[in-house]
Amino acid sequence: MRELLEPPLPDDCWRQLFGNDRPVAVEIGPGRGEFLADAARRAPDRNFFAIEHSASRTGEVAQRLQRLGIGNARILCADATCLLALVPERSVDTFYVLFPDPWWKRRHHKRRLMTPAFVATLRRALRDGGIIEVMTDVAEYFGLAVDALGSDRGLQPLADVAPRALQTSFARKAANRGATIYRTIYERIS
Repeated sequence: MRELLEPPLPDDCWRQLFGNDRPVAVEIGPGRGEFLADAARRAPDRNFFAIEHSASRTGEVAQRLQRLGIGNARILCADATCLLALVPERSVDTFYVLFPDPWWKRRHHKRRLMTPAFVATLRRALRDGGIIEVMTDVAEYFGLAVDALGSDRGLQPLADVAPRALQTSFARKAANRGATIYRTIYERIS
């Protein structure tokens, strides 16, 4: 296993990035950025940071944010598993993992995002009382995500939550197919 050679980001990395001390929400895999743009516009008192693996999608979302004049959201092209290991402890208010790629083929299962190791990385970066919200339309993947979240002793599930209306391309496709949308929220406990 390769050791992390890069130093962690400075404790004030969010202040350096956004120029303020507002709470930070991180979306992992924003796709076309519909949720990111909408959430940032609806909550101007919060900062939003997105991590996207695709360079072309990152550019599209950055252009969308600029075109809409949204100043409290940023996006970076990176591998979330690597980048989040560098984020300062207890510095994130909320993580959104919305419709992650389920990597259907067995040989690709190793690429699935919601693993116990990844959940531990998210928990480490969450402030006490911070939350991780996961949504998917794939029942099997949802079960794996809930297992990974539930096995972390530093997290607890919040009361049963119903799916909420999301304006993203994946949410619309799922709704048009009549698919069930699964949603869970876990909170970091001290």
